[in-house]
Formats: sequence, structure tokens, C-alpha cells
Amino acid sequence: GKNMNKQLKTDYMLKGMIEDFKKKPNNKLLDQIIGLKFKHIRLKKDITAEAVVVDNPLYFASVFALYKFEKGILTSTARTFALSKYYGYDITLLIERLN
Repeated sequence: GKNMNKQLKTDYMLKGMIEDFKKKPNNKLLDQIIGLKFKHIRLKKDITAEAVVVDNPLYFASVFALYKFEKGILTSTARTFALSKYYGYDITLLIERLN
């Protein structure tokens, strides 16, 4: 379905961005990779943005705040940590891919 296509597209984008980052690291790209990775996880787990916001009010005031995070605009260590716990995702897996 539609979600599957989104997942696939996100996966391809991530792979390309990670390759770019390995060649030439930059912090804006890193924020975008982190945001996109968490969007990918959310799609894979089939969790709505609304649900994430309801369950994490301390970190996201609205779905727009979450979307901004997923675009790499409002990334922060606290939000990254909160979401990795919430999704049960080991962030070190992503860090290893970036080295």
C-alpha cells in the first residue's frame, strides 16, 4: 500500500544520505539522517504522528514539531533519546552505519 511505498522511498533516501555523509560529514545532513531514520521507524511500526505526540508530550508539542524533527529541523539529543526509547530502537545501529 501507500505506507509501503513511503517506507521504500525513505529507505532509499536514507541510504543515499548516509553515503553522502560518509564522504563529507556535515551536521545539517546528520540531523536530516536522524530525522528520516525515525520517520522510517515510525512508518515501519505503523504508528501515526498523532500517537507519537500524545505519548511524548514532553518532547513534542504538536504533530508539526514531530514532522520538523523528522525533516531534521528540530532534532535534539533529548528528542532523539526519547524516540529511540519509545520505538525500542538502538541508536548505536545508526551511528555504526555513519562511521
